[in-house]
Amino acid sequence: MKEKTVYYDSYKEERDLILEYNQVDLSDAKITNITGIGVDNITRQQAVVKIMEMIKAGGVFHVISLNPYKIQRIKGSADLRVVSGSADMHLPAGAGIQWAARVLKRPIRERIPTLSFMMDIVRIAEIKEFSIFLVGGKPEIVERAFFNIRKSFPQIRIVGRHGGYFSADREKSVIEAMRKSEANIVFVGLGFPNEDKWIHRIKGEFKNAVFISVGGCIDIISGEIKKAPAFFMQRGLDWFYRIIIKPWRIGRFMRVMLFFISVVFKRIFMRR
Repeated sequence: MKEKTVYYDSYKEERDLILEYNQVDLSDAKITNITGIGVDNITRQQAVVKIMEMIKAGGVFHVISLNPYKIQRIKGSADLRVVSGSADMHLPAGAGIQWAARVLKRPIRERIPTLSFMMDIVRIAEIKEFSIFLVGGKPEIVERAFFNIRKSFPQIRIVGRHGGYFSADREKSVIEAMRKSEANIVFVGLGFPNEDKWIHRIKGEFKNAVFISVGGCIDIISGEIKKAPAFFMQRGLDWFYRIIIKPWRIGRFMRVMLFFISVVFKRIFMRR
């Protein structure tokens, strides 16, 4: 069987990344309300700097990437509202959030795609010697993701990894391995909403860690799942591409449509 390799060469860029990030100003970072959910209205660089500051400050943090589907799920679930409300950063990952912000006259500075943000964090982690733990996917998938990241970022400190399918009994040993690793950053790819619920439930067992929910990014990095074609990615329609190739996810499409409708109605009532 041919090995699936995904290679990232961004670490070769001849740029002083630390200098760039040291010059990033967070004084204008703010939260923007999108249909009742607070979204961090920041640039991708600012988001990376905020992660660096979390690690420097110490403590436990939870970072969520949002899109219209997730916002609708959060609004419709009391449990998810608690999970979202206790998170420390909400990134505008979906293009639909940018669109909603424009319609509501509350523009978002930048869309922050989850995969791109994850690779930014990996790149800066290699430079700053931050340690990483990966959780998600099948065992062979997380191993391939580990291999591909190490191939692109040879000095990266990945101090542990574990597949995302485990029983309640096995969960205890997974948490213990994560805790003993003392990883600065834990990427969790269990799929929404499972990953965020899990982070919310276990984070109290840690003293210092930044948990970042990354959805299917581990599968993509492993080569198991291909990224959406450029046409869809450039227009923020990667979610639509997933529905095309997996039509049984039509329920997601309906929730996205409800989000768009709610934004339009909110805009209409704002004019009155």
